[in-house]
Amino acid sequence: MLDAVLILLAALLFAGLTVLWLARRRRRKLGMPAGALVYQDALRRNDETLYSARLHLAGRPDHIVRQGRDYIPVEVKTGRTPDYPYPNQVMQLVAYCALVEERYGARPPHGILLFEETGAQFVVEFTRERERQLHAILAEMRACFFAADVPRSHNNARQCAACGYRDICTERLA
Repeated sequence: MLDAVLILLAALLFAGLTVLWLARRRRRKLGMPAGALVYQDALRRNDETLYSARLHLAGRPDHIVRQGRDYIPVEVKTGRTPDYPYPNQVMQLVAYCALVEERYGARPPHGILLFEETGAQFVVEFTRERERQLHAILAEMRACFFAADVPRSHNNARQCAACGYRDICTERLA
């Protein structure tokens, strides 16, 4: 009986150490920054959605890493790695920085974009200018949302096919 309990405890210890080793290995492979992982957007949605009442904005960064007093949002991208981050990726990360600031009460100096395929990473500074751009984009999005008719802004059928408004759009391509 005691032998069976010891074998079970040894198996559980081994399984726990294996999970820890795999998690650390994945973190190193992704190029995650040093620091304590305080938030992770998992498939099971155990962590909260960040919300800013001031901006009327919600979001879920992939990770938040605490480095001293700083909380750094980290967004992991799959697929092709660009030579530089796209404007929409930069603004997504700026939005996460704003959400992190409101949630934790500390302004992040930057956010990090990680590209899983190549391990490339881009540091996106959270400047006052980028924050002003975010406010302008949010205002424009709200104006479009409440407008009676907004003209299509692209000629990309794939983008139309993925749009949540495709069924009611009078200018859809797909």
